[in-house]
Amino acid sequence: MHQREARKRPMGMMETKNVIIYLISKLGNRIEGRKKLMKLMFLVEHFDTKNEKVTKNHTLGNQFFIYYYGVFSFDVMKSFTELDREKKIEDTYLIPLKTKHEVELDEKLREKVDWIVEKFGDLSGYRLETETLRMLKIEPSEKDSYFGKKVEEII
Repeated sequence: MHQREARKRPMGMMETKNVIIYLISKLGNRIEGRKKLMKLMFLVEHFDTKNEKVTKNHTLGNQFFIYYYGVFSFDVMKSFTELDREKKIEDTYLIPLKTKHEVELDEKLREKVDWIVEKFGDLSGYRLETETLRMLKIEPSEKDSYFGKKVEEII
């Protein structure tokens, strides 16, 4: 496989799991559970920090849809569930890390996650739900009419 082809491929579940662990460790007791984590993972996936807007481009390769509480990814949820099953995190409101984990993230990805945490980390899960919907030009009251749509179809 050529190097250019390898770079086009999604980074995969391991990278997603590393970002989840890194996010949880950066946020500490500000994590507030899965809802907030999911919205932050959406921003890691689709937010262009330079232009400060959402784009169709993927950072990790996780697919996001409009779901019951706004943007949602079954891919991210699968990674989250695996981390819980591996006893690396605990699926409770504050999602504590079960042990200290050093994760390796590419410098550019780490900078992006740090920027997302700095900009959006203090917002509540509900506020992130409404903000991410508005970034997609969807008012919360219109969410149901977009149910199940891929975010790339909306952006």
